[in-house]
Amino acid sequence: MPLDPQKLILLILPLAVLFLNTGAASNRPFKPAWWCPGAHIQTIAGALFRADPNVPLRQERLKTPDGDFIVLDWLEGRERTPLVVILHGLGGSANVTYVHTLLEKIQARGWQAVAVNARGSTEPNLLPETNHGGQTKDLDWTIRTILERKKADKIYLVGFSIGGNQSLKWLGEQGAGAPVEKAVVVSVPYNLETTVRNLDKGFNQKVYTSRMLKALKPRSLDKATRFPGSLDAKKVAEAKTFEVYDREATARLNGYKDEIDYWGQSSSENFLDKIRRPTLLIHAANDPLLPERDLPLEEIKSNPGYLELLLTRDGGHLGFVSGKCPFRLDDWLEQTILDFFTTAAPNHS
Repeated sequence: MPLDPQKLILLILPLAVLFLNTGAASNRPFKPAWWCPGAHIQTIAGALFRADPNVPLRQERLKTPDGDFIVLDWLEGRERTPLVVILHGLGGSANVTYVHTLLEKIQARGWQAVAVNARGSTEPNLLPETNHGGQTKDLDWTIRTILERKKADKIYLVGFSIGGNQSLKWLGEQGAGAPVEKAVVVSVPYNLETTVRNLDKGFNQKVYTSRMLKALKPRSLDKATRFPGSLDAKKVAEAKTFEVYDREATARLNGYKDEIDYWGQSSSENFLDKIRRPTLLIHAANDPLLPERDLPLEEIKSNPGYLELLLTRDGGHLGFVSGKCPFRLDDWLEQTILDFFTTAAPNHS
């Protein structure tokens, strides 16, 4: 039986990346695992080898003001301790390892947390609308619900990948009125069009795009069945690139004219100058979705009082794998996130 091309690539990748240049110098200490060098191995190993701790969570299903619902995974902590709101990446849910490892470290500090499962991530949602890069109303409503319940005096925000894009867009929309103390985002696709162009070619298309679309397509095709005329099921099923998928599914289901309109309105780089909360941006120079050359460095530098870029040389996309052996990784990413919350914020008075 012939070997599947994707499996073949994953087998030879460890040898290939030994000869790759991993990019720019690190701003803060991050030492990639010796057995895990380079963009693609860091990205893949982050998904495969990060531990999945058994953190006790309480699940709550909440009706949204527009007649839909979201599911929240609550980590209980000591009363009046800080509460961390966590947004996951595209195509997944809060039940992913990088969310669970962060929850474990939050639990060790005695804090509280809530991991937000985006619409449709745990079960089909009730409206045609889907989770996408510009969807910020659920984040806003979740945080304001927490405030009404008076569960915490301080709220911190963490967003991973597309959840980071949503976080930054929301922070920019809220400006000085954002009801959080600080935020950290990891591996953000700041410019969605550029990210899609990077995803839709070469190795990225064969491995990352194909796998993400495999997870996303069933959700969209379910919409076609439940909401006749909402999209062209054949075009969605045949989509092999994010450009086509965003045109035929994301844009149509969420009220955008087309994929260009969606990318333009939803890219967080357009909101960076309006952010008025201390925010740490963790990114690897060799992130295969948005490498250093594509980062909005000028926009970040133009808001120095609130935006701090932590650009590591290696780390891939949501990787940041360090440690002596697989399944026993160091907690550099988790501790970096939480340490930022406990350092003194600049005085902007």
